Amino acid sequence: MKKLYVTHKTNYSFEAGPLSGLQQIKKTPYSDSCQMVLDWSLSLKGAKEELSFIDSFNNNVHLIRIEPRTECLVIECKGHVEVADKFGIRGYETSTIPLWVWTEQTNITKPGSNIRKLVKGLSLNDNISDFHKLMELINRSLDFEKNATDVKTTAEAAFKSGYGVCQDFTNIFIACCRLHGLPARYVSGFLLLENNQVQEAMHAWAEVFVEGLGWVGFDTANNVSPDDRYIRVAIGRDYADAAPIKGLTRGVQNECLSVSIMISEQ
Repeated sequence: MKKLYVTHKTNYSFEAGPLSGLQQIKKTPYSDSCQMVLDWSLSLKGAKEELSFIDSFNNNVHLIRIEPRTECLVIECKGHVEVADKFGIRGYETSTIPLWVWTEQTNITKPGSNIRKLVKGLSLNDNISDFHKLMELINRSLDFEKNATDVKTTAEAAFKSGYGVCQDFTNIFIACCRLHGLPARYVSGFLLLENNQVQEAMHAWAEVFVEGLGWVGFDTANNVSPDDRYIRVAIGRDYADAAPIKGLTRGVQNECLSVSIMISEQ
């Protein structure tokens, strides 16, 4: 197992602070069959935590209230997580969510003519090699390019443009699986990169349910299955369900955002 240390800091600065604001934070990983959270903390500047809960997808959620007229909001989390390498195979899990939930397309994953053409004639059954072929096909079809898309970009739009970031590669993979009636879900988390401890954003990959194996992960952006460098934080039908920070503010002027993530092996 690898012992990974993560520090994730999000900074907001405002020329004129908000009159009010609420943010939903999903940055806290959980222990399961593939990882063990040894310690984890969330600290705030310019806001206070109102409550914490586990959502319908079993994600850890913190709801924070931004202090009125604050000019600087800092959200920082850090901790140690031990991760096992199971070659992307998470297996079966106890869940109250029926598998059919993961087969339904969302506005983001809904395929158009280009994605339908991509998977035409492609077999996706219970053979694990079929999903590796799909991952490789998508990886070859897109170039990774920062700022080419945003969180509202659909899988179809990203695929048509030929550019995207990890969330776009993930959404396209999910769209293809659901097009074949297969349960697939979005995963948000952290990835330890070689020779690069400092990162600007969290990572994303997909998981598909395969009969005989259970849930299996595929990182289409990197053309690999998740190993002991990956920390799972949240899952959902697409990015919106697993977004690290989501909320609203009132009365904000000239908001500036910066994100810093450091991941290292201990």
